Amino acid sequence: MRRFVTLAILLAAILASLGFAAPAAASDPLKVAVIVGPVGEELTPVYIELAEAAALAAETRGATVARAYSPEATADNVIAAVEGASIVVYLGHGVGSPNPYSANPNPATTNGWGLNGPGARGDHSDSWKDQTLAYYGETWIAEHARPAPGWVMIYSNACYAPGAGEGFDEPADELTAGERVSAYSRAPLADLGASAYFATDFYEGAAHLVATLLEQPGLPFGEVFASEPRFSAEGLVRLPHASVDGAETWLHRSRYFEGIADYWYAFAGDPAAILGSQVGAGVTVANAPPATADLGSMGLGGLATGMASNYSENVGWEAQATVALPLELGVAVTSEDPALVLVCADRCEVLPVVDSCPCYAGTADQRVANLSHAAWRLVSDAPLEEGLIPVEVHLWWVEPAPPVGAPTS
Repeated sequence: MRRFVTLAILLAAILASLGFAAPAAASDPLKVAVIVGPVGEELTPVYIELAEAAALAAETRGATVARAYSPEATADNVIAAVEGASIVVYLGHGVGSPNPYSANPNPATTNGWGLNGPGARGDHSDSWKDQTLAYYGETWIAEHARPAPGWVMIYSNACYAPGAGEGFDEPADELTAGERVSAYSRAPLADLGASAYFATDFYEGAAHLVATLLEQPGLPFGEVFASEPRFSAEGLVRLPHASVDGAETWLHRSRYFEGIADYWYAFAGDPAAILGSQVGAGVTVANAPPATADLGSMGLGGLATGMASNYSENVGWEAQATVALPLELGVAVTSEDPALVLVCADRCEVLPVVDSCPCYAGTADQRVANLSHAAWRLVSDAPLEEGLIPVEVHLWWVEPAPPVGAPTS
């Protein structure tokens, strides 16, 4: 149940350094699991090359990679690869729901992974027709997989996962595509604490997502989704998730394989959340509040861009890295359990919002943040005397806040 990919593989590996790592300390690199199930003797090597593009994107950005490729993509090997992974990439056969085969899809075999089964031949020819390929569905994944808190699931070139069906199918309508994406993302989001689900049929789409997530771990998922080169705002539909409270299902319809217009790209989760935010695992990521003034460029997920000034420190927060924000951004200010925002200049850092500032809102001199001296030094190499630096303020926060002085990168 596979869509044929004929493009040759070409990856230009760009080494990037990480200035901020939300889920883990710099000394503890993130783990990425890459799985390739059997899809036939001719197509499986193509999928492995696509998988290697994603794996190389991860390794060149400082992550460790656990590979489980056909014919070694057995249940045991896959579960071992997934354990503790912050990103899981799967390429292979997909059976979603609704599908043409059953009015009542079996969760033991649908919305999951097609792997080398117990009777596997030891090559890429394993097939569902003779049970050498086994489908491990959402209930099996939820029972056995143990990725890292706040992990991200990426499906690449798996039928049904982004909403589109199989090659012989008519293109999906919006209702069917939405049901498929919501069903495929249900177990990762609701049962395993994933922070996001992505599905792409685009060429090297998984490699692009992995690179973006690791290069910019503070980038909200909505902006990660929109960073795909083939993304078009005109093709995007945002729907409430069918079974996960507070989550959205994003469908992206475009012309791709053989010029066919279908749902080749999808997202599920909270578009304002970021990698490692642990949605569904006891930590809530809130949607960014709407801005009531034009403070920089407000984008998907609540991003304010502009200039930041500096001040010495706040009472009760002496020598701590803190930030004051304009009230117009709508972030509550409290010195007890303060909201957190991600501020990026030369580097990114999570900072508590312990004060407000006038910040010349609505004027030509407006600022989007006022940084304590300690915060300025964390995010910028510029001298304090410079007075102003350009910053991005990502308006997300988590509960509970980390202890004051706890390391954030």
